[in-house]
Amino acid sequence: MSSTLKPKISIIVLNWNGVADTSECIASLREIDYKNYEVIIVDNNSSGNDVDIIKEKYGDYVKEVIVNDDNYGFAGGNNVGIKYALNGDADLILLLNNDTIVEKNFLNELVAALNSDKDIGILTPMINYYSNKDTIWSAGGYISKIKASGFSSGTDMQQDSFVKNEFCSFASGCCLLIKREVFERIGLLDDKYFLYLEDTDFCYRTISAGFKVMYVSSSKIYHKVSSTTSRVFSSLPIYFSTRNRLYFAKKNLGLFFYISFIYLVITMAIKMAFVFKFNEEILKTVLSSFRDYFSKNMNKGSMIQHIG
Repeated sequence: MSSTLKPKISIIVLNWNGVADTSECIASLREIDYKNYEVIIVDNNSSGNDVDIIKEKYGDYVKEVIVNDDNYGFAGGNNVGIKYALNGDADLILLLNNDTIVEKNFLNELVAALNSDKDIGILTPMINYYSNKDTIWSAGGYISKIKASGFSSGTDMQQDSFVKNEFCSFASGCCLLIKREVFERIGLLDDKYFLYLEDTDFCYRTISAGFKVMYVSSSKIYHKVSSTTSRVFSSLPIYFSTRNRLYFAKKNLGLFFYISFIYLVITMAIKMAFVFKFNEEILKTVLSSFRDYFSKNMNKGSMIQHIG
């Protein structure tokens, strides 16, 4: 990290057919009180004129607008921005969902907490609901080996319930401040996930490499939960979360994979019977997720027709 008092931060915002959300996110970033930063927009092959609008409205503020020639998913799209930042002089890289707005001091609070322990590799703020700003959506979290996924802490609780900074094992990819050294040691996000669990995998690998993950309660942002994926296809989260749990467990958890596999099969069977009522569309989605995992059909997998 540079010797300056305020390290250089590259903020990466991924856009896909969400120019209204992205514009509001950028507008909130313009008001922050941290000075040594740059904003990089990565467009994941939007179908409309998102790029033109962003350049016209924020061309004097945004460092770079990178336009991908395909939809590379959350992991692949962010990796394009991460590579750009690493080729520059960034000390820290912030991954920020485009469907968020930030408090003015959120970045200063994250950087201040960074100095509390030399082994910190990732910091994450309190993430509250955009529609209910006093209620927590994510306050750090934990990784369950049995369930083969990361889970947020504090969800739907009042914000005064999580007012202490804490080390944790999971932080949502909605907002991650990451040291350059983490990428240099463990690599980029795994783009085989395409969507969902890439943050679980990255946190797990970060901790395995000897870094720590910290939740910072004094830093706060607001999230329009699932505003992108919910517009696209209702079964999409079921497909990717199921398939990617299997992949995460096999990649990282050794013999725990078999426990996770049994857990997922039983859980899905119960949900199909009592929650989804054997809905044909959901059943096909679940079966596709298992089939694609075992046939190594990763990245977009068989959902390609729904996500461009």
